[in-house]
Amino acid sequence: MIPRDYQRAAVDAARDRTATHGNTMLVLPTGAGKTAIAGFYIGEELEHRRHDRVLVLQHTDELIDQNRTSIGAVTGMTTSVVKAEQDDWGGRIVFGSVQTLARANRRERMAPVSHLVIDECHRSAAQSYQSVIDAARELNPEIRLLGLSATPGRGDGRSLRRTFSNVGYHLKIGTLITRGLLVPPRTYTIDLGVEDELAGLEASAGDFDMRAADKVLNRSVLNEAVVEHWQAKAADRRSVFFCATVDHADAVAEAFRAAGVTAETISGDMPSRTRADLIARFDRGEVQVLTNCMVLTEGFDSQPVGCIGILRPMLHKGTFIQAVGRGLRRVDSARFPGIVKTDCIVLDFAGAALRHGSLEQEINLDEDDPEPGQAPWKLCPTCEAELPLGASVCDFCGHVFTRERGEARLLTAFDMMEIDLLERSPFAWCDLHGDGQAMMASGFNGWAGVFHDGTLWHALGQPKGRAIRPLAIGTRVQALAAADDFLRATETGTASIKSRRWLNDPATMKQMALLQRAGHEVNGLDFSLSKYAANCHLNFRWNRGAITAAVLGRAERSAA
Repeated sequence: MIPRDYQRAAVDAARDRTATHGNTMLVLPTGAGKTAIAGFYIGEELEHRRHDRVLVLQHTDELIDQNRTSIGAVTGMTTSVVKAEQDDWGGRIVFGSVQTLARANRRERMAPVSHLVIDECHRSAAQSYQSVIDAARELNPEIRLLGLSATPGRGDGRSLRRTFSNVGYHLKIGTLITRGLLVPPRTYTIDLGVEDELAGLEASAGDFDMRAADKVLNRSVLNEAVVEHWQAKAADRRSVFFCATVDHADAVAEAFRAAGVTAETISGDMPSRTRADLIARFDRGEVQVLTNCMVLTEGFDSQPVGCIGILRPMLHKGTFIQAVGRGLRRVDSARFPGIVKTDCIVLDFAGAALRHGSLEQEINLDEDDPEPGQAPWKLCPTCEAELPLGASVCDFCGHVFTRERGEARLLTAFDMMEIDLLERSPFAWCDLHGDGQAMMASGFNGWAGVFHDGTLWHALGQPKGRAIRPLAIGTRVQALAAADDFLRATETGTASIKSRRWLNDPATMKQMALLQRAGHEVNGLDFSLSKYAANCHLNFRWNRGAITAAVLGRAERSAA
């Protein structure tokens, strides 16, 4: 597996910072591949340390299962689990439940670990986490700590500085959107006529008083208005609504059902299996609307979500980002055939977007990259945490760095990002027809391509010896990102890297003969084809019918 460029940078920063400070925190948005980054870090740290062991700490069974599957696949190392009745410290990577290890009798059976990786590390200020961290440090004072989070700023104001002294890497959500790895939000702020009442809410325990918010928002006439606005703007999309209380969520779901829309409420009191079954029904399209009271944040990764509804005030920006982030994941066309998702509609009925500023306003491309020769780190003047040079807000204390900004670059500046994406890709992309409407890249274990149907772009991939699979449907940059990711997951660092000399060698006579046999018109220009370009053209010719069927929905060879 080949990491994305920012994943490589994050792993390098994590290794450098944990070696220097003994700890670091990586801040990356939902969809950045934090679990893969943790896997790359663990694999490289343990590669030459045969007797070392890593503990990965998380707070839900779902995250334990997800992390074990993903990190195990990236590293290829043995894994084991410590939770509930399971108490297996035999794996080189141990996935532990914080609830289990917070118990004194379970900590007494802890094995020494060389590294502790904390998923959703903004939770690590809690006593349950601190008891595990303290026990791990007592067993090994030289332990290295790595934390990962999308929103490290805590609403309760408790500092993470007891555990982390620095942020090793910080990636903005706009970077992933402009590179096609997340879809952009399209935000509507909608006034239900209760703006003054919401403005009068008092904060309690680090957030607005949700019981008071329920009294303002949970009214039949307002819930019916919410449904009407949703029907006007997002009626064809699977949607998630964040409500003030569980009663509010129930009432909103009932309003949708009264309008003939399949809707259900998901709550924290549900057994995990019941919750998983409901999410699976939502993924299959049997339920169109899910309402909740901040349950569907961490660990909820349903790709078909095309609309986010905000029906509760949000004091902290991290809460807003968590909620909106549930709708920004792109869709895997193989898992969800027929779903086309190029953006996510955000319906804000509670003023959260106005309070915090839309996500689009925060977007920059790479304007925070340090100048050559400039130190990549700076100290927060308030809490003295070490932060990446480009940080605009301290993730520990909330200090805002002021600076002069250059000309703003808009979210719609995709042309530059497409070129940037192709330059960053480790694979050479071949323009099959010379018009940019069909492009392919090949590796040793498969090929990927992007093809335009006149309206949308389709990303396709074919692992060696297997059938073609759809990867994504959307904008050109989204299709390119999905195709590039497919090859990164399929190939290793030795495959079809642009710098390989043989890529530019002239095509062989055998390749030319095969091209001619496949119906490719061979002329003087074609003899300038490289081996690599000839290979891409052959893959296209051999699979032209299947590609056409996948892109146009019918096997018309003449259309390819």
